[in-house]
Amino acid sequence: MQTPENISLNAVRVFVMTAEAGSISMAAARLGVTPGAVSRQIQNLETSLGVSLFHRTNNALRLTPAGDRFFQESQPGLSALNRAISSVVSGDQALTVSVPLTLATRWLIPRLQDFRRRRPRIDASIETFGGSGIPSVTRADITIAYRPITAEDDGGIVLLEDLCRPYVSPRLLSEIDDPIDLTRIPALQASAGNWDWKAWLSATHRSDLELRYTGRFDLDEIALRAAVSGAGMALASPFLVQDDVDAGLLCPLPNEAGAVLGHYILRAGKPVTGASEAFVNWIRAVPVQSRSQS
Repeated sequence: MQTPENISLNAVRVFVMTAEAGSISMAAARLGVTPGAVSRQIQNLETSLGVSLFHRTNNALRLTPAGDRFFQESQPGLSALNRAISSVVSGDQALTVSVPLTLATRWLIPRLQDFRRRRPRIDASIETFGGSGIPSVTRADITIAYRPITAEDDGGIVLLEDLCRPYVSPRLLSEIDDPIDLTRIPALQASAGNWDWKAWLSATHRSDLELRYTGRFDLDEIALRAAVSGAGMALASPFLVQDDVDAGLLCPLPNEAGAVLGHYILRAGKPVTGASEAFVNWIRAVPVQSRSQS
């Protein structure tokens, strides 16, 4: 095992981004490199540390206990380093926004260029995290977090309403007999205890229906990709899948109603800077049809 000063900082950055993304291919896309380059950096880091950082089984990637400890210790340090670099380069105009990965990929990033065009002196960087709730460790200026409809209202600004309905690939839909029997369509899992499917069934007055759950994904993004491949149906709000629908990759399951399962909540950290205030004002002014679906 090498001494800490000999560990590659770039390899640590790649590891943290891969752990946050939960996927080598997604981390590679964010870094603008090949998946092979990401794998080599992680392998070199594991060799340097003398421990395995990830379990790799059936194309799934999850942290080992040692990997989880290393992530919890290294991620805040890298975030602080990134902020320090931004503050030196951009002065008070640096801005960090922490966002769930699926929302960042499918909703925020496609709109972010408008903010940069309007406020070119603000250097906005995006941190992503998986799952719902607020990340356990973050010093972001702005946080957008998911709050299930069943959770206690703990403040913040409601940014987006999560009005969910099932989506499937057109190919899978063509193979489903009419009338559609939900119990015969694989329901892709992307939440703890399938609370989202249960909440949707309850809202549509079918709590006694027993769905055929399949797969288990820790990110909505991965479940949606599985749905595109024809693996089953996934719950999503229209604003997260509109590009896939327009491209003919997904379609809503016919005659199935949507149900509000939660909200995306916007919070500004303290102290509020001019950059964070500008971002909050901008994102709240995004046209209603882009922020909320009825």
